[in-house]
Formats: sequence, C-alpha cells, structure tokens
Amino acid sequence: MAPTESADRVVERMLGTSFPEASYSVIQDAARATADVALRREPTEADARAFAARFRGQLLPVEEPPIATPRSGGTRERRPDSRRRPWSPFRRRREEDERREARRQEALIAAGQRRMELLSRAMNDPDLAETVFLGDAGLGAPMTPERRRQFLYVRAVYENMVLSWATGAVPWKDLFVQVRAFLQNPVVRDYWYATRGERAGLTADSPEAEVAHMIDSLVQDLEEAEYDEWWIVGRPPGEQDF
Repeated sequence: MAPTESADRVVERMLGTSFPEASYSVIQDAARATADVALRREPTEADARAFAARFRGQLLPVEEPPIATPRSGGTRERRPDSRRRPWSPFRRRREEDERREARRQEALIAAGQRRMELLSRAMNDPDLAETVFLGDAGLGAPMTPERRRQFLYVRAVYENMVLSWATGAVPWKDLFVQVRAFLQNPVVRDYWYATRGERAGLTADSPEAEVAHMIDSLVQDLEEAEYDEWWIVGRPPGEQDF
C-alpha cells in the first residue's frame, strides 16, 4: 500500500495546482497558513479575512486599474509597456516554461535546505546519526562515532555542491575545480568508496548522477596520475559530455 500523503502536503499540492503562477515559496507559506487554521482548529471569519489580506496579491496577479484617456475622458486598460510585441503562443509558452523553471529552482532550494537541516541534526545527535545510511561499514576505517560525523559532514558538503550547480549558482567548470580539491582529503575518498552502492540506481540525467559521474572519472584520473601536481589532473568536462 502506498504511504498516505500528509494533509499539509495535500493542501500544498492543491494550492500549487490552483495558482500555477505563484512562486513555490508563496505556495508553501499559504499551505502552512491554511493547515495551521483549517486542520488544527475551527476557522473563523477573521481567519478568512486575514488569509485573503495576506495572500491575495501573492497568489493572484494584481490587475492594474484603468486610466483615463486624455481626449475623451473615458478609460482604457493600462498597458505597462506600449511598445511590447503582440501576443503569440510561442511567447506565452516561453513565459510558462520560465515560470515552471523558476518554481523548480525554488523547490530544489527548499528541498536542499530541508536536507541540510536534517544532516545538521544528525551530526549533533548520535542517535539520529545512527539512522543515516553511510555506505558499507567494511570499507575503509571502522565506523566510529567520530568517523560517522565526518561522513555526515562530507555528505552535506557534497549535496551542497550538487545543489549549487543544479540551481546555477556554480558553473560546471568551477564545480570540477572545487571537487578536485575536495577529493584530496582521504576521508572524502573513503566516503566516496563506501557510498558508491547507493548511487548505482540514480536516474542518468539527474543532477546528482551527472555530478557523481564526473567525480568517478576524476577519482580514476587522480589514482592513475603519474605526477604529484593534482591541481592539473583531469579535464573539466563540458555539458555536452553528458
């Protein structure tokens, strides 16, 4: 049986479907506000007015009021840019794609923040740390509490690298340079070997799979290098390599 979706998540999904132009962060705030009232206690008229006042302009686009024409004194619709190009289905599709991509980026960032919070809690609580799978314990040094914390930190840094590239904050070639330096730490190498099994089933074109593929190739290059200048090992791959 599939797990039951939480009521908060259902509200969030319903709002996202009803207001596709709203940003993901606004949808999250509105879902929490709805759940805090409708799902926790009996809502009142004051609650409804407060919700409308807070989210009307964020969930629904604000319409510009009509302005008077200089000659007739009548009204016409306000046009923010009188020189804009005529409407076309291609422009509308592009705008929809841009909104969809913006929401995807916001969702990635929100998910990454939640993941970092969970890893931080695990690093600070040994009992929670025991619940995180950190690869094959038989590989490398024994999984002591200290080493488990090290692995958790390495995972946090690695996932932050993936997120930074996936959201466009770090270019691909700069990520390659960062990873090459990151791999000089033996704890990082041990973590990468120990956790290779959990990356085997990643979707080939997912951000993490692409970064993992790059790291695997770089690890091999570093191991096979016949010189000590690690900072010149490997070739920063381009996007077309994937």
